[in-house]
Amino acid sequence: MGIVLKIANLIAFFFLLSVNVYSGLAPVKDSPYSHITYISPASFTFYVWFLIHLLLVGFVIYQFFTEDDDIINKGIHWHFVGVALLNALWLALWDDDLLFLSWIVILIIACQVTYIYHEIYFHYFPFDHFSWRYTFIYLPFTLYHAWIVVVAVLTTFAAITPEKTYSTTGHSETETASSPNIIVQLVVIIGLLFFESTAVAYIEARQDYAGGAVIAWTLYGVWHEQEDPVIHWSALILAIIATIYLFKPLVAKLFGRESKRDSVV
Repeated sequence: MGIVLKIANLIAFFFLLSVNVYSGLAPVKDSPYSHITYISPASFTFYVWFLIHLLLVGFVIYQFFTEDDDIINKGIHWHFVGVALLNALWLALWDDDLLFLSWIVILIIACQVTYIYHEIYFHYFPFDHFSWRYTFIYLPFTLYHAWIVVVAVLTTFAAITPEKTYSTTGHSETETASSPNIIVQLVVIIGLLFFESTAVAYIEARQDYAGGAVIAWTLYGVWHEQEDPVIHWSALILAIIATIYLFKPLVAKLFGRESKRDSVV
């Protein structure tokens, strides 16, 4: 099964890449950056996809040269192939405004990616952070996992909350976003808190700074995109807190070294 699975992973990657490139070049209406809601981040947030695809290139190449086939055959197995196929289905449903069905599909994708993530983390981690195995096995799937969490939340909001509306005032041709009602604001805050708790869980429970960084990046994207003061500033505050958590171990390590040095002196 080894070589067959590796070839299937290679084909699945190019299929995933072609689908996402097509959607990225499509008009906004037919791209993932449609169905804008009051939790949608700025378009630059989606550049995470470029990094994920870049690392997945390394994955599909590295798998042919690593001697550790166990992580490919048992850890990743056929789930990556399934993710690639389901991703295309999700995009098709999203483009056709079948949001409830796209929500179901993205949850299935999230389960598939979560399985890969957990298998790698619990059965094959830790890796040397400067190893090819970490860079091309662990890192692409931890970023993918965090990003799928983001996409799942965005799809959920697109399915259950009203789309963001714009209006023109006076003789100005500039469109301004309409303010959401208090219920939408409350639901968005809950969504932002979910993002924040996920980032903290990545960092505190798993020492997974890559996953936490994706969530923090998304929160900054929401802050940049949303004009409503409640959502705008809540996203910024939570993004800063997530960033502090990202650098917390580094700061603790530096201060720990200084305290040890002082005690020696």
